[in-house]
Amino acid sequence: MNTRSALKSLLAPALLGLACHANASLLIGGDAVSQAAATSIVDIVFAIDTSGSMGDDIAAIGAKAQSVIQNLNCPTTDCYVRARFMGITGTSGSVFNETVSAYVTGKGGTPISNNSEDSGPAVSDLVQWYDWGTDAGPGQKNFWAVVTIGDEGTENGAPVNQADWDAAYAANQAAKAKGVFLFAWVADDPVDPGVPNLFNKMATGGSGGISTIYSFSDTGGAFISGPLTDVTVEQQLEDIICLTGSGGTGATGVPEPVSLGLLGVGFAGLALTRRRRAV
Repeated sequence: MNTRSALKSLLAPALLGLACHANASLLIGGDAVSQAAATSIVDIVFAIDTSGSMGDDIAAIGAKAQSVIQNLNCPTTDCYVRARFMGITGTSGSVFNETVSAYVTGKGGTPISNNSEDSGPAVSDLVQWYDWGTDAGPGQKNFWAVVTIGDEGTENGAPVNQADWDAAYAANQAAKAKGVFLFAWVADDPVDPGVPNLFNKMATGGSGGISTIYSFSDTGGAFISGPLTDVTVEQQLEDIICLTGSGGTGATGVPEPVSLGLLGVGFAGLALTRRRRAV
């Protein structure tokens, strides 16, 4: 074990323990031995649809969240990670134990997310109201990301209609303007076959809509889909955090991101295929 790994093994559990004691939905860790030693400081919020169809996904992500953040191993950056886990309007499990709507209200705002399946409005709320860090020191960079996780339309759930495209476009533009990487994760079998296309455009850009056609921007995040297992959920969480800490896909960042050419081969095809970790 090298010096950095040894120090990390000693410090990371303590840092995570303090964070969990204060707020079980906020996990602090990363693969840097401390915030001062990090090359990137990542603020990332996972916002999930807590309706009944998402129960297995909530359990799978919740079971792996702490271990992934504590044992993070990014190929191109040393990250200090502050990760928060929220339901949109409802809580579920020990990790997703606060809501986007309550967080916004606590900040003095009026949330536009008012349904457990409001994936798009939840992104817009978080982009505007979340306490994004600006504490990078010399030689460091702050990076911000929202991961929206669902299996239905982005406004009041399925089926996908123009209201979903409107909400997705508003979320996309808010993230792009703020410099927040947006990851759209269809973690279950979608209720409507149009969901993957909707989520993909919201995060990565392109043209989409029904009665109104929008030109979505590339936020620097990614689209992720596929069934979850103990192996794949662990790898997906790590890939999302490491890609954020490496400056996203190069589309945006806070401040300017690192070059896409610096990203490790493990990130190639993040939206299409998943690397599998040996059991």
